Amino acid sequence: MDSLKEKILEKLERLPENAQQEVLDFVQFLEWRKENRQEFQLSVVTEELDEESDAGWLESDLSNLGSYEPYDWQPGELEKGLPVKYCGKVLVVQSE
Repeated sequence: MDSLKEKILEKLERLPENAQQEVLDFVQFLEWRKENRQEFQLSVVTEELDEESDAGWLESDLSNLGSYEPYDWQPGELEKGLPVKYCGKVLVVQSE
């Protein structure tokens, strides 16, 4: 047995049983992560794309929004909600 495995086993034997269970849980997690690495990497890429999309929308030119016709709300389409107040860079929902 190589020295790294021996060191791990020596330390493991000195741990209480509940700590040994935590080590086992962690080893099982490492095995699961290794098996699912490709799936995990794909989800990280998807999250990065979502962040890029959000950033692109936030940085887009919205100067022409005033050129659109106002929307004509139909009866019952817009329910009464709570009043809001714009305070600096924060939109605050006011309680009634």
